[in-house]
Amino acid sequence: MENDVILSVESLTKAFGGLYALKDVTFLVKKGAIKAVIGPNGAGKTTLFDVLTGLQPPDRGRAVFLDREITCMPAHQLAGIGISRTFQTVRIFPGMTVLENVMVGLHHRTGCGFLKAALKLPSERKEEKFIREEAFSYLEMVGLELMAHFPAGSLPFGRQRLLELARALASRPKLLLLDEPASGLNTYETEELGEILREIAGQGITILLVEHDMGLVMRISHEVLVLDYGEVIAEGTPLEVKDDPRVIEAYLGSEI
Repeated sequence: MENDVILSVESLTKAFGGLYALKDVTFLVKKGAIKAVIGPNGAGKTTLFDVLTGLQPPDRGRAVFLDREITCMPAHQLAGIGISRTFQTVRIFPGMTVLENVMVGLHHRTGCGFLKAALKLPSERKEEKFIREEAFSYLEMVGLELMAHFPAGSLPFGRQRLLELARALASRPKLLLLDEPASGLNTYETEELGEILREIAGQGITILLVEHDMGLVMRISHEVLVLDYGEVIAEGTPLEVKDDPRVIEAYLGSEI
């Protein structure tokens, strides 16, 4: 694999009841890039993410992350090698504070066991302090530091989206998969999200996102992959994809 490629997807295929959700999907993601996956409803975008993150086994094909095959690898193992994901539906712990939600994303990296935690031994207290400080730094990255001690369930929907993003960052991913991160956001929140995603990519974290907001996609993406009925119909820069006749036909009647 080329040195600048972080993810290689080769001929991924997935069918449900004889209908293809993905058919021979092949593409590369370069390190440090923001790559968007777009397409009409039912194009196979979320299925692609589900296959890449082990929620659905492919019928054939494979995915390689940094020279390591990840096809069918479970989510907890993916987190351990540097892949993190968010979902269309926000998944937070509403009864916990905003800070505690991000701390949950850090605990898999801790070394203290149950007994040390229960006894509050010095090593555990030191580690807990480190976790809190690091979790707070991720809140700062997404602009939620002033809400650190609010109940997560009290946040407006757009802030809950950012909280989920902060928790995904807490696993220190090399590759971040975002499934419709702008869904439900207003114009201001979407612009804010775009700036945050650019800053994240600027720190060397690669982003692969599924998104319907074409304004956001065109503003922040380095490359765009277009799916229609489970097949790749176009790939290139935002400007190249926007003017592709196949893309225009697939989106006929929509805002693209």
